[in-house]
Amino acid sequence: MSPRIQGALFAALAALAASALRADVPGTGAILAADALECPDVRVGEANFQADATLAKSQYEVSATRTRIGIDYAPARDDFVTRPVNRVEESTAVSLTARMATDSDFSPLAVVGGYRGFTDYRSIWLDEYYRQYFTGVPGYAAVSPDGWNALVGGRWTYVPGTAILQCTLLRQGDTISPGYEPQIGAPLLRGLSRLRTTQVRVSTENVVSPTVRTLLQAGATNTTGRVTRYSLQGSVNWALTGSLTLRSVVAGVREGDGFHAESASATLERDWDARWFLGLGARVYGDSGEVVDPLIVSSAAPALRTLDVPVSLRWQGSRAALSVEAGPYRTRYDVIPLASTQFARLYANRNWTHVEGTASWRF
Repeated sequence: MSPRIQGALFAALAALAASALRADVPGTGAILAADALECPDVRVGEANFQADATLAKSQYEVSATRTRIGIDYAPARDDFVTRPVNRVEESTAVSLTARMATDSDFSPLAVVGGYRGFTDYRSIWLDEYYRQYFTGVPGYAAVSPDGWNALVGGRWTYVPGTAILQCTLLRQGDTISPGYEPQIGAPLLRGLSRLRTTQVRVSTENVVSPTVRTLLQAGATNTTGRVTRYSLQGSVNWALTGSLTLRSVVAGVREGDGFHAESASATLERDWDARWFLGLGARVYGDSGEVVDPLIVSSAAPALRTLDVPVSLRWQGSRAALSVEAGPYRTRYDVIPLASTQFARLYANRNWTHVEGTASWRF
């Protein structure tokens, strides 16, 4: 994303935030959220601000996110080239969303956004590994990651108050830090650094009964250099009693014949007078990994399993709300193939601590 586009989106954010602070303008609001995920060698912190306004029944939202990721890079035992280093990267993402009101049951939706910087600790670790190995070698070039995205779609209320169908088309471009492979008597073989993604997603939300609400979502994603990835997700919100609610989600992903992933989560929430809410959740995830041939050197991730057990507390006022969520998060990888042991520390098992806080206001 160019600095000019980034500046324009930040200007839009400032303008919309200013309007949200004017109490005489109905239908405006703001959300401030902070998120921290830490383990001994990786630290991720994120702050997000959103502001929205409803004008002529149409809703506009601007969001800005600042992320800071720190890693303690350390080479594998048999790596005598790279050296331990502490590295910190920051990234910025902004987006603008418009949900247009019409006289019919159909409402158009559009989103435009972008980011600059590394978006996850894995890409920082690999960038540091290749930087130390190949700086000065013909074919190596440092890259500053960035990207953009644009989404169009719409929501159709095909049964008023009961059923909603939403369809979206996403187009995304990313510049990433690529991988490298040495070649005898030739410059480095450089991996893809520019990716283009197209995604189609269809979802239907239904009020099954006064106490049950469901959401079913299906999607297909095509990214440069990969086969099409298909996803399916279903969720149910069930009011068990007047003060007890169960929220559950089950999802699956398939990409060709080689990759699949499944996840499930459940959260039980108890409220007191619709003002205080206490929740306990569990989320599990597992995939088959991305290793194609274990006999070939590859930075692809082996099979992964995760467990997240968050506890949440929320206070809901007439115009403001505060919430906090915290809990342990565990990641467990299969043994990395012998040919790729230089990436063993990247795919080490980790015990994380996750804390998230959110404050929102309506005017």
